[in-house]
Amino acid sequence: MSRRAKVFLAAAAVALVGVAGCSPAPAEPNRPSGAQVVARFDGGEVTQGQVQAEIDRFAQRSGAGSITPESPQWPAVRDQVMLHLLTAEIAGTYAEEQGITVTNREVEEQVRQTREQLFDQARQAGRGGTPETIFQEALSQAGFTEGEFREFVRQGLTVQKVQERVTAGVEPTEEEVRTYYEENVEAQFTTPEQRCVRHILFTREQEQLAEEVRQQLEDGGDWEELAAEHSQDPGSREQGGDLGCQPRGSYVENFDEAVWEAQEGEIVGPVETEFGYHVLEVTEIREEEVTPLEEARQTIVDSLTEEQRAEAFNRWVLDQLEERDARYLPEYRPRLPEEQQ
Repeated sequence: MSRRAKVFLAAAAVALVGVAGCSPAPAEPNRPSGAQVVARFDGGEVTQGQVQAEIDRFAQRSGAGSITPESPQWPAVRDQVMLHLLTAEIAGTYAEEQGITVTNREVEEQVRQTREQLFDQARQAGRGGTPETIFQEALSQAGFTEGEFREFVRQGLTVQKVQERVTAGVEPTEEEVRTYYEENVEAQFTTPEQRCVRHILFTREQEQLAEEVRQQLEDGGDWEELAAEHSQDPGSREQGGDLGCQPRGSYVENFDEAVWEAQEGEIVGPVETEFGYHVLEVTEIREEEVTPLEEARQTIVDSLTEEQRAEAFNRWVLDQLEERDARYLPEYRPRLPEEQQ
């Protein structure tokens, strides 16, 4: 998936930021239902209708039914929705002020990519239908009309462009890169020792046959022919019994123990497991490999840059809400992240 596809689909995640201020937004009882302002900041606002539309979509996706201020899940859902909407509105206001725009072509390209992705996923899952019918089904399940979805895409791309603008230049230092590597070298940059194995599986009634086949193999018998003739493992039978290369602990206990006690090229067995009797051979031992820092550097830089820019953007939104004097109706004031713990 393209970076832009990830951005708009993860727009809610981008919005998980703290917000400042708790004085109420002025009530406007004469406004039509849904148009009441529940949050206002210098340059923008969020209405009750926007909040309810997002909450309704959440309820539809989750099967939660109607969610109202009296519902037990209201505080958590309100927080998520309000933070998402506030971030989108702040970004939209800033984009207007700075001349940052999203073109119709960019929106349509993102919609096209989404349609193709949904169709590919449906096809892989064995579902029928055209790209358009699958796209429309997905919109319905998510609680979007096509127009609403295009607006959602536009907002997501606007947030992305604003984030890129306000976090430009944020990148990890050499010390941070080295520290990350040292702290994660074993977990992320070390490939453990692996053993490449082939086997022939026999039923529990074929222990004697397993002994005989083992002897044939030791006498130079052909693995592919013997596996095709005797193996009860349909997944490897036509590949000469090949199971690939795996680290310790990848197989059932007795089989795994036999693999890691064997020498390269040694014919072992019969080994009894819950599946029957195995005759096996370790065809190759691949030693542990550590990716050096220079080879891992770009991966680390990309990961840390993404993380640091997300954090910087969150701080920027928090600062914007404070500077723009964000105010809320009491029941719509989102809790700060630390208040949610």
